[in-house]
Amino acid sequence: MNKILVPTDFSPFALNACKLAADIARKTNAEVYFLHVVNIPTYESGILPFQNQQDMAEGLFILKKVKEHFQNLFKQDFLKGVKCVEAVSFEGVYESITEQAKKNKIDLIVMGTHGTSGFVSDYFIGSNTDKVVRLSEVPVIAIKEELKNPSFDHILFAGDFSEKIEKSFAHIKKFADIFNSKLELLHVVTKGEFFYTGPLTKRMNEFAEKQGLKNFSCHVFNAESVQTGINEFASMYDVNLICTVTSGRRGLALLFNGSVTTDIVNKVNRPVMTVKA
Repeated sequence: MNKILVPTDFSPFALNACKLAADIARKTNAEVYFLHVVNIPTYESGILPFQNQQDMAEGLFILKKVKEHFQNLFKQDFLKGVKCVEAVSFEGVYESITEQAKKNKIDLIVMGTHGTSGFVSDYFIGSNTDKVVRLSEVPVIAIKEELKNPSFDHILFAGDFSEKIEKSFAHIKKFADIFNSKLELLHVVTKGEFFYTGPLTKRMNEFAEKQGLKNFSCHVFNAESVQTGINEFASMYDVNLICTVTSGRRGLALLFNGSVTTDIVNKVNRPVMTVKA
């Protein structure tokens, strides 16, 4: 892992993501790119996104405040020894993140969320939340609360363990290898479904063997819903990261739909990593 992207509005929720990204960067010797999106319109006719002198003055004031916020952020003790890069964009949030991720060859995106309403500030609520989590070509970690001395040595991966997710799961395995993690492999069986535990467990073990996993356990868990099952299991086994594979507009591969993806990210009180299939 070489480069981490952190979209930030400088709020406490975004700061939680900044701290987590810094911790990961220290363990991987990665650079951290901090992106702030300025919510003002752009115009083709001028260099700056302002139509008149008043707009220009207000815009320059905003950019000055953004610069001050970056300066204050980079003075924080948790960023000492971490190579940091700042970026400002006037595009939409999803478009800005996508552009920065592609332009700088980002390996991981870390974003803050404040729970059931969505991601940090109004910029990260609703469709933007859905887009970033489901459609990002880069793995995304969403974090709600500050992690004290974060350690990803115990990871939960929930999925259907089909061939369709093998390539995407490789990103999760790589992350688990960095942190020397134990992986809890989980298939949630919901109300109205029926699966024989034996064949399911066999498929999960074959998946693990194909992926070259060494430190793992397989679980079939019954619950009212996928979200409930994941949350209950995560609490029972005290995992410190939940991972899923999303197939974008089609939802999580053969197991979750788009709304479930968003619910898991916003309602589970643990960091969640999503990887697009």
